[in-house]
Amino acid sequence: MKQDLMALVKAVEKKLGQSITMATDFEKLALAFARQHVMLQPTSLKRLWAHLSGAEKPSAEVLDKVALFVGFQSWKAFKDALHGDDDGQTNYEV
Repeated sequence: MKQDLMALVKAVEKKLGQSITMATDFEKLALAFARQHVMLQPTSLKRLWAHLSGAEKPSAEVLDKVALFVGFQSWKAFKDALHGDDDGQTNYEV
């Protein structure tokens, strides 16, 4: 799961055009999500990034919303495209 999650985080950072490392970055990211009509709190996003270093697992709802932000219908659709189980070319740009 961590490799999939890392790919999702990288896709978000690519779409945003910057690495997310500071608390203010998560606030900016939450605003970028809101502009796409995807509501996530900065703390939820921060927990997602923290999971990469061994913190608590993000909820399915957060994963679905982040996948939606980068152009997928759900976290499952993102993983399917990542692993070749789905046609990711229509949704995913690397």
